[in-house]
Amino acid sequence: MVISSYHPIVGGAEKQVAQLSSLMMKEGHAVTVVTRQYPGLNRTETIDGINVVRVAVRKPFGAVSFILGAAAAIRKLRPDLVHCHSLFSPALVGALVQRLSGIPFLVKPMCGGEATTVSEKPLGRQRLSYISGAVSTFLAVSHEIEEELVSLGIPKRKIRFIPNGVDGSRFHPAGTAHEKAALRETLGLPSDLLFLFAGRMAAQKRLPLMLEAWRSVIAQFPAAKLLIAGANRFSSSGFQATFGEAEGIPDALLDQPGVQLLGHVDDMPTLLRACDVFVLPSAREGLSNALLEASATGLATVSARIGGAQDFIIEGENGLQFPVDDRDGLAAALLSLAQDAELRAALGAAARRTVLKDYDIRQTTARLLSEYQTLLTGARHNPASARQIGNV
Repeated sequence: MVISSYHPIVGGAEKQVAQLSSLMMKEGHAVTVVTRQYPGLNRTETIDGINVVRVAVRKPFGAVSFILGAAAAIRKLRPDLVHCHSLFSPALVGALVQRLSGIPFLVKPMCGGEATTVSEKPLGRQRLSYISGAVSTFLAVSHEIEEELVSLGIPKRKIRFIPNGVDGSRFHPAGTAHEKAALRETLGLPSDLLFLFAGRMAAQKRLPLMLEAWRSVIAQFPAAKLLIAGANRFSSSGFQATFGEAEGIPDALLDQPGVQLLGHVDDMPTLLRACDVFVLPSAREGLSNALLEASATGLATVSARIGGAQDFIIEGENGLQFPVDDRDGLAAALLSLAQDAELRAALGAAARRTVLKDYDIRQTTARLLSEYQTLLTGARHNPASARQIGNV
């Protein structure tokens, strides 16, 4: 697995890689995560049983040194295949390894618009063509990404739709109202209606939009609370691994009534069980892990009409959506949930059913392993001849 950052630096992508790697290892496969070495982090270590190799990067050519270093590390590991997370540096690592060693690789664009961003960079079209020529499979976590890749000339036969997954046994609702109240007391949270935003403080997450819409909620429901849980993007030395444009949020928005900053939250399952509504105001996503976690927990969810959220949410049945960057649309959705407990309960229950049926992390793992197997045997039309894979 190749990814630009990994635990203890945490975000949705890192969580997904950790879950997939752990489940694949339980199936008997050997998995190594290759990532960047940030200050304060060891060159190699084992995290929750997963081998992690970190590649030192040297300025001013950090991306180039990572690509070359990661490719050299992978050639030493001699895996059966390479799974790259992102069309940026990780995909170039996979392409270089494939060209030099013939090891097949898959690449997963992280969010909608990523492929377009690559294509618009200097020599971007050539870069995308180079990746496309070397890659075995593009993994699309949303139909939006699938359509974007096709529009940029990627052959449809190379694209597989495999959405992210979540562990529905780890993320589950509170059993009773009494249990929920007890969780809030333990976490020091109020007994009022709780909305939750969880994610990086990056521009694409649109936290300021959420805070602007919050004014409409607090005007009608002064006891309501908006909890903001950030993702840990820091190494042990305090170095911040930020990907995407950082977001400057005016103090006037953060200081308004009902807003509570939680910082990084280690125990997200417990926090989610204590909340009522999850909000995803992002302008760009692949398929938000936070959205899946909240849905598995049985929370009513509000999301911008983006990425995999469009595949997951059936409007009015298992969630609510609003147009991207539409503050009034977001406010209207929040207000409808604030005033209707029965709607919150119905949407949350339906969202959990959707997760258990179509978005369980074990389903994702099985589909990926099946794709790996097919690539390694070249037996798309004769799977019976497949040999077993071992190393990723």
